[in-house]
Amino acid sequence: MWKPDREPVGIVVISHGLGEHAERYAHVAEEFNRLGLVVYAPDHRGHGRSGGRRLGLRTWRDYTADLHTMFAIARRHHTGVPAVLLGHSMGGTIALTYALDHPEGLSAVILSAPAIQLATGTPKLIVTLGKTLGRYLPFVPVEKISADDVSRDPVVVEQYKNDPLVHHSFVPAGLARHLVLTMEALPLRLSRLRVPLLVLHGSEDKLTAVAGSRSVPDLISETDCTLHVYSGLYHELFNEPEKKQVLDDVIEWLEPRLSRAQTPS
Repeated sequence: MWKPDREPVGIVVISHGLGEHAERYAHVAEEFNRLGLVVYAPDHRGHGRSGGRRLGLRTWRDYTADLHTMFAIARRHHTGVPAVLLGHSMGGTIALTYALDHPEGLSAVILSAPAIQLATGTPKLIVTLGKTLGRYLPFVPVEKISADDVSRDPVVVEQYKNDPLVHHSFVPAGLARHLVLTMEALPLRLSRLRVPLLVLHGSEDKLTAVAGSRSVPDLISETDCTLHVYSGLYHELFNEPEKKQVLDDVIEWLEPRLSRAQTPS
């Protein structure tokens, strides 16, 4: 948890990406602290310092249930203040499904490079085989994240490669299956989203499809939605050389929505 130097005026919960952990968002949390927001950032089960088999998952609702518990703890300590959810990559997919299942009490959702759509050109046969394999052989390794695709900053890439809390091995088929099934269901579900939404993506992201983020405003046309696609940036927008601009954009978008949420009706 990261605390501001005054009484918190709001809560932020961060949902990190596949294979990583929450401590990598310390600089993001500190930026929110400057706004007077207290930040909670749990490691997803099977990630970082959390328990469970590495990247093991029984059901996608385990992730959203854990977020719900985190919000309950945060609200117990900080009552009557707005709550914001930030999700990156797979954590963005978790954040979206959480906002659809539990919109009550959420003042804003921020997505960084969310996994909303399969990468262009992914063969349907591969997807079908992956979903079948994940159902019956959930711990068979199916894919691996390339550290070089995380950021254009070589320091960030080296830190990622040497971070013992990052999962550097293959992603198991079971988790991949749950992620694909969740992504496939999102287009029909997103029209029901009613929480203000900010979507951020790098145009040169090789790990999640920018086309998925570009599709969101049309899918939730009746909701307050803002999309920023950053030319030339890779996957981890908060760890790119232009991270200050990205964070400034987040704060600029968030401040008026927090003000509206804090204003008595």
